[in-house]
Amino acid sequence: MTKNMRLGELLVQHGLVDQERIEEALRLQVGGNRRLGYLLIKMGLLSDDQLLETLSEQLNMPIVNMAEAFDPVVKRTLPRYLCRKYHAIPLRFGDRNLLQVGMLDPLDAEAIFDIENFTGKVVEPVLARKNDISAAICRNLPLSLKDIFNPQVYNRVAKVATLVAALLLLAFAVLLYRYVQTEKYGTISVVENTKLYKNHDLIIGIEGDGKASIFGHGAYATGYYSVTFANAEVLGNFVEQKKQNFSDKQYAWLGWVFSQQRPTVQ
Repeated sequence: MTKNMRLGELLVQHGLVDQERIEEALRLQVGGNRRLGYLLIKMGLLSDDQLLETLSEQLNMPIVNMAEAFDPVVKRTLPRYLCRKYHAIPLRFGDRNLLQVGMLDPLDAEAIFDIENFTGKVVEPVLARKNDISAAICRNLPLSLKDIFNPQVYNRVAKVATLVAALLLLAFAVLLYRYVQTEKYGTISVVENTKLYKNHDLIIGIEGDGKASIFGHGAYATGYYSVTFANAEVLGNFVEQKKQNFSDKQYAWLGWVFSQQRPTVQ
């Protein structure tokens, strides 16, 4: 009688999931290839072990003892990534090109199809617990190049690489912007009551009471400037008089500094 009962009917009979939730999951199942047990687990209505035990009863299939069932001769038959994807592990070779595979869901047609295409074997699915499968994969299956170079890893690596590239590009853009800004405008700082503009071997200091000073070396001048004026306007006039002593970059920058003050250079 049990073998003729559907999974949902068994779950309701054992009081694991009520009929209303079964019908809700069946509605979600329409139009897709997701199995009922998978949906119930994802919905938080059923545990892996509860599904496994119910499937064991429905299919009249015992849950395999992984330690006894695994034959080391099959350890290179399937890569780890494929086993983890389908919660499956190869157990032993059989007659007539059979491969016994321990599976969390032995009714998963997509998993069976992919495993058969990968191995060229006919899959004989048997029930196995999810934790046992995961432990056996780590313990018994060697890490291979297929586990490193496979679509799943490529997708993750591509996403990470894209994110890293975007962050590096953003960081480069910020650094480039700061470099251009510093090259053009220099740095601005405040020391006590004086605002200091620094660039191109020159320092302009604007004090709180309006006094303006120039320190540094004009590109075409002999010696260094260290002069204080009553205000920025007077300093601007001084710069105009000594215009030939400054490079084009210095002169343009000095003009920008004075434009930050009020009144501006005449």
